[in-house]
Amino acid sequence: MQSFVRGRKARTVAMCILALICGPASFLWAQGLPLSLDDAVRFALEKDPSVQSASWDWLAASAKADAAKWGQLPSLSFGAGYQRLSDLPPMSLEMANPFYPLGPSQINFQFPASLDNVTTLALNMEYPVFAGFRIQEAVALAQLQAQSRLVGIEIVKRSLVFEVRRAYWEAVRATYNFQTLQKNLELMKSGSQLTAQQVAQGSATRADQLAADMRYNQADIDLGDAASQQARAYLTLASLIGNASIPLELSSQSPDSRPSLILTSRPADPDASDIRPPLVESDLVSKALAGRPETRLSSLSIQIAEHGVKQAQAGLYPTVTLLGNYTFADPNPRVPFQTDPTIFTGTWALGVQLGYDIGGLPANLAECTAQTQALKKTQADAQKQRTTVILDVRTCIISLERTWRDITLTQGNVEQAEENLRVVQQRLSAGTANDLDVLTAQFNLLRANFAVTNRQIDARIASADLARAIALDQVR
Repeated sequence: MQSFVRGRKARTVAMCILALICGPASFLWAQGLPLSLDDAVRFALEKDPSVQSASWDWLAASAKADAAKWGQLPSLSFGAGYQRLSDLPPMSLEMANPFYPLGPSQINFQFPASLDNVTTLALNMEYPVFAGFRIQEAVALAQLQAQSRLVGIEIVKRSLVFEVRRAYWEAVRATYNFQTLQKNLELMKSGSQLTAQQVAQGSATRADQLAADMRYNQADIDLGDAASQQARAYLTLASLIGNASIPLELSSQSPDSRPSLILTSRPADPDASDIRPPLVESDLVSKALAGRPETRLSSLSIQIAEHGVKQAQAGLYPTVTLLGNYTFADPNPRVPFQTDPTIFTGTWALGVQLGYDIGGLPANLAECTAQTQALKKTQADAQKQRTTVILDVRTCIISLERTWRDITLTQGNVEQAEENLRVVQQRLSAGTANDLDVLTAQFNLLRANFAVTNRQIDARIASADLARAIALDQVR
């Protein structure tokens, strides 16, 4: 009868343990802020400083592109000036009459006194009709730079999404690990108590008691390590999602206290972004090469280098500039003998200027060579980037397939652990096993369930990594 009671008690303990391990994550803590995986990603994209920095960088590049476009318009400048001149008396000039004796032998020219105040208003226009395609290439380069900054935002966001997902699942793993080791500590405590009872009854030795106590102490140490790992995992997740959902201020809270978040997403939950075998490698590689921002950034870099070559070649061409001027002044330097200080006179000028930098020709040729070599380097880097993307995708595929294979194998261990527990419970009822054997079987089942959860988390991280590698998610 006593063996039957002990067996029923052991079955009750086993059912409680399974309920704690297989139950929803919302039961892991009594209090806390619920946080799903999608919410964590959304908070990070909204609050992460790296995304904001990349966005400001793109806005600055876009403004520079607009400034380059406005540079295609003619340059107009307005100037106004005033001068006070010293007084000059009237002057006269005498010269021989070349037509004498048809007139007097000497001719007198009388010049009036100069004006003391000079006021000038001028409007100047300069337009490079042909500048060796410098302006067009500058506009193209500025636009490509803005596009590259926009792609840079996508790179930062995709990397952040993966980091948040990995940190989220690592926090889930740390939570399950802490819960498992907490139950392990309870089991080791029960084992130590049972051993103490057996020592008192004479069915166990003092060495058995010391071994049980050592297992309990080790379980306590493992639980402390798990608590520290859990705290670090939550701190990492909090640093990624920012203070939108969890404060990061320093406090007097104990490191072993319960986290202030409830991670509601579970490893076994279906997810739209989850990728599962079978996987077609060629399709995934093609999708990555077409959608990865890194490959698009490499293409933009090649275009930038090509325009850099054209801009360097602009120095080999002559420049043709259209010049214009309108001056409204008193006195106007082009109008002689102005005596009325109230009369402003307007004059205009229009011309064309041709220029060629002969002395800078060797430097321009060297610059063309340098830009051509830079283009070849950029093309080689683009090819290297394609190889890196292909290797990244294939590595992620291998990792994901391996994790799913491990899940299948570890699930078989759960069935075996359940069967072992059932057999031990029957042996306990028959009197051929003791309570310590039942506790050991219960812990083995607990560990087998955590192994499955651990492999499921590995699969979710590997799936998120493959989603990053093939640019599966639509980031905004």
